[in-house]
Amino acid sequence: MPSQTTLKDAGPQYFEALKAAAKNQRTVDTYRRQFEVVTGFFGEDKKLSAIRAADVGRFLKSDALAKKPNGKDRAEPTVKQIVRVLRMFLEWAQAQGMVETVAFPKDAMPKRRRKQSAEPAGEDAPTAEATAEPATE
Repeated sequence: MPSQTTLKDAGPQYFEALKAAAKNQRTVDTYRRQFEVVTGFFGEDKKLSAIRAADVGRFLKSDALAKKPNGKDRAEPTVKQIVRVLRMFLEWAQAQGMVETVAFPKDAMPKRRRKQSAEPAGEDAPTAEATAEPATE
């Protein structure tokens, strides 16, 4: 069952986990700054279990992501980094049992992750009969 952990509670735990995983302190500090953009949009009291893919989709289209506090556009690499930090945080939260699923729109996931989670489809996909073991009597 997902916990009632908020962004404010989980953020420091995530950054400690990054340190424990031997991430460079500069990397952890950069991720912390990018995470502030996320908490600024959702609010630090937002429960992780209440974040839905639609909420993340709204964030991905928001000015909170696209623009700096001074109103100027963020650089594209910075936007991608903020999105990556959010995705990695949600994946970590899932691994910790704080959420059941990663609330991220499928079309926003990296292609390699979309392929892993996609169901086989199309004519080339094996059918249940083709993959079943032959019955022996």
